Amino acid sequence: MIQTLAVFLAGIFFGKFIHFEIPEWFFTILLVALVFTVGISIGNEEKILSKIKKNLSTIIILSVLTITGSLFGGFIASFFTKLDIREAVGASAGLGWYSLSAIMISEVHSHSLGTISFIANIFRELLSIIVVPFLAKITKYGAISCAGATSMDTLLGLISKYVPKQEVLVAFGHGVILSTFVPVLITFIFS
Repeated sequence: MIQTLAVFLAGIFFGKFIHFEIPEWFFTILLVALVFTVGISIGNEEKILSKIKKNLSTIIILSVLTITGSLFGGFIASFFTKLDIREAVGASAGLGWYSLSAIMISEVHSHSLGTISFIANIFRELLSIIVVPFLAKITKYGAISCAGATSMDTLLGLISKYVPKQEVLVAFGHGVILSTFVPVLITFIFS
């Protein structure tokens, strides 16, 4: 955990004071490599298909609870912000996928709400980076759920480090389902 936080803070320092720019394609390569290596780890598991089948109900239930909790969090946020309920719930419908939700909400509602969604989902990911190591000691599914849609990509490596190995499949499936529902939820809320 300390190592992850130190690297994160070093990245902020380099970005702020040294203006070290990394091409966007490099992030894509790193993300693909991360997901590929976790995929190899999952693929090395014996009886992988039966394990996926065994965990399918857990993946679905955890995904439904994460979506419900995220949208309920947006509902609660509406009472503490200037956003109406629809806007707050819509901003939370990004489920951690900040790039897609920001673009979609900007197109279907407004640029300002798209920006709010972007910032909220960035904070969700950053907070997850900090809390996953601690939360995994209390609840492995809570650690997966807080990551939202990023449990299948950017936070999959971190999750796989702190939750039991057999739960990495749950994290990946959870992320896939949430990522699938982000455009559906945003379209439904703002239509």
